Amino acid sequence: MSISGFLDLIKLGENSRVEFKSGGFRNESLAKEIVAFANMKGGTIFVGVEDNGEISGVENSQDLMERIIQICRNNIQPPLIPELISIPHQDKYIVVIEIEKGMCKPYKVKSLNRYYIRAGTVAIEPTQEELVRLLQDGGQFHFEISSLPGTGIIDLEPLRLGYYCQKMRDLSAEENNPRTWYNLQIIDEQERLTIAGSLFFSRQVARILPQAGIELNAFSGNDITSPIMDSLTLTETIPEAIEVSESFVRRNSRHLPIFNPDETRRHDLPDYQPFVIRELLVNAFSHRDWSIFGQRIRLSLFGDRLEIFSPGSLPNTLNLERALAGISYYRNPLIAQMLKDYGLMDRLGRGLFKIIKFYRSQNLLLPNFESTNAFFKTTIYKKEHIDATSNSYKSDED
Repeated sequence: MSISGFLDLIKLGENSRVEFKSGGFRNESLAKEIVAFANMKGGTIFVGVEDNGEISGVENSQDLMERIIQICRNNIQPPLIPELISIPHQDKYIVVIEIEKGMCKPYKVKSLNRYYIRAGTVAIEPTQEELVRLLQDGGQFHFEISSLPGTGIIDLEPLRLGYYCQKMRDLSAEENNPRTWYNLQIIDEQERLTIAGSLFFSRQVARILPQAGIELNAFSGNDITSPIMDSLTLTETIPEAIEVSESFVRRNSRHLPIFNPDETRRHDLPDYQPFVIRELLVNAFSHRDWSIFGQRIRLSLFGDRLEIFSPGSLPNTLNLERALAGISYYRNPLIAQMLKDYGLMDRLGRGLFKIIKFYRSQNLLLPNFESTNAFFKTTIYKKEHIDATSNSYKSDED
């Protein structure tokens, strides 16, 4: 950014991505602001600018930048290295600290032993739920292996668990015991169910995990104000929820007959390819943030499209571009492994990449992927094809 660009940014005042600091700051105070930005989306700190936007400047920018580097290395854990820029202003300087979104979350101020996040124009301590998400983002904690208080072996469905151990994991009947379940992280040392264990093997998933399951709705029109034709809330285990969801989509979709002049038999062309629906459902269950309560995965069928909503953002080390390129990183590696054991997930985790490749090979309108800090939503559209004469998209209903 140019000098004039930085000065224009100062004129706009402090916000969720901009902080002002006078030259006489305390080390802990600056470390707190840097940590808060690194734990969120990143931001910019202007040293030598008062809270009201007045530029007071600093005398020796070189010494100040060396001090800032030492703060980032010695006062912040894990250490980080920001980009520093010295801007001359009148007879003094403004030092600009550019902090990127941290890749090793959560960061904390070492001397205070406290974590901070940015909320508006201030740095605050995160709630317990927010701290859990920071730990997940940094790959230091997987919520799926958290133990569920008040649960025990009695809550496991023995036939379902036995089938998995013997058929999916090739274990003997004698090996199907609590010690094995503990090694598979289905239960903990106190024989309480883990979140992953409950999602696959508990008798009553919703009683233990209210956020489990999926909500299915089929609308007659193109928005949520349209009449609902079919609706279902599933609170079964993940494999059962995926199977019933696939059936729901088939039941509420068209299958158009297509005749090939070179063949004598008819082909039924579905609105949505079955493998695409499965990949999207598997992706939603394997990547959703299970620490978010009060929301389930949602599948909505409209007159012109299908949407799948999954609570939680993409994991910290994965962005949308990398995910669509076939690069995988699992927020819930245990759940992903169990889905692979059941044959529901690609061994390499290339679901979204395979979907994009299929749509391009068929000259279809590409799905839309929306990734925010709160959710991941995929939208796929009813089957369209390119008119060979006009080279434009044409709906099958035209």
